[in-house]
Amino acid sequence: MENFLRVILPKILPDDYQLDVNCFIHAHEGKSHLKKSIPRKIRAYPRYGYPVKVLIIHDQDSNDCVKLKNELLELCNSIVEIPVIIRIACRELENWYLGDMCAIEAVYPETKASKLIEKAKYRNPDTVFGAFELGQLTRNFSKSHASREIPKYMNTDNNNSVSFNHFVSGLDKLISIK
Repeated sequence: MENFLRVILPKILPDDYQLDVNCFIHAHEGKSHLKKSIPRKIRAYPRYGYPVKVLIIHDQDSNDCVKLKNELLELCNSIVEIPVIIRIACRELENWYLGDMCAIEAVYPETKASKLIEKAKYRNPDTVFGAFELGQLTRNFSKSHASREIPKYMNTDNNNSVSFNHFVSGLDKLISIK
């Protein structure tokens, strides 16, 4: 996820937000590490001396999306009041790639992915198992390579993944909070 965010965020963020200057990515060693660290980090942010806003992104995997989001919100809201937005990548990060078949084809030309856009299973990419589908499209698929390369070609304004679009709108909403 961190590789993906390092590439995609500069395409989405306004010019006055810069990675590692006033916009930071805090990667975690798995989902349980994230859940354990949320209370500690949320408690620490008010001591920074400047306004902090938090966007948490979590893969859905096999979880109930609404329950997972509420569980994460509860971990945040029970501590201190700072702006927090939670976004769930429906099923997994790779589903966001499937929302932009042209970006996949730019990195993996052998997939001819742009011709698959009209196939029923790719019309709503949040319903398939993204990593599995990408592995079926190309033998060369690697999660780490894809996370660095596919977002370079993603059109953030034209993605068929509903959860990706929720991520973008959530980020816009968070940025607009004064």
